[in-house]
Amino acid sequence: MRQLTIAAIVAAVVAGSAWAAGSHMDPSGKAETISGELLDMSCYMMHEGKGAKHAKCAGACVTGGAPLGLLTKDGKVYLVVGNHDDQKPYVEAKAQAGKNAKLTGTVFTRGGLTAIVVSKVEKP
Repeated sequence: MRQLTIAAIVAAVVAGSAWAAGSHMDPSGKAETISGELLDMSCYMMHEGKGAKHAKCAGACVTGGAPLGLLTKDGKVYLVVGNHDDQKPYVEAKAQAGKNAKLTGTVFTRGGLTAIVVSKVEKP
């Protein structure tokens, strides 16, 4: 019984340490690399704002706080989000709004919405 109690305490401490370290990542996601146009979701949803003629607006809208999305060549749209533990790749992706990019990250689908938690941004 004593060994079981010690094991339970060790497990609680390890789990608490992982939570305290700030790791909010759900392990059920799938690592992927996806290419497409980074767009601002507000204009895309309101009037299908995309492409070169909309690039300047996309940059301004994302800088102003509009959500970031990724439109693939086959027409699929991903919400692009940052990792709470490392926002740098998300900031890099926002700077590329209106342009094509290749994103690597963890893909999740929740409530019918598919998102990529970006961990790496590259030019295509």
